[in-house]
Amino acid sequence: MSYGDMRRFADSLGVAVCSRSLPGELEGFYHAPTNLIVIDRSMDYTMKRCTLTHELVHWSHGDSTCVPVIHTRIENRTRRETATLLVSPTDYALAETMYEGDVALIALELDVTEQVVKDYQRLVIPRLTHV
Repeated sequence: MSYGDMRRFADSLGVAVCSRSLPGELEGFYHAPTNLIVIDRSMDYTMKRCTLTHELVHWSHGDSTCVPVIHTRIENRTRRETATLLVSPTDYALAETMYEGDVALIALELDVTEQVVKDYQRLVIPRLTHV
């Protein structure tokens, strides 16, 4: 789905999505009390799509945390599910072979951020190999 398609999908779920300039390195957030996702408007569409997916995963679990600490259980679950939703195992394997593991090139090929590729490598692949 494109970013626009995802915004329409979120709207169909009753989740409002808006964009505005956010402080620092904040890319987006989900505000549970108002059922609102805010995305930083300065990002490109790939970053917006990945961020919106991430925030929709928070929404789907009813997360209400305000502090995005990378190593928390909730954040790891959200990153893992986001990577799983955005990256096909077949497409990833092909891209990894084609680009000899270069994260930046894999991300470009898969139309996701480098962070999503790193999350896929760290949080999804180990689970796939232990199934």
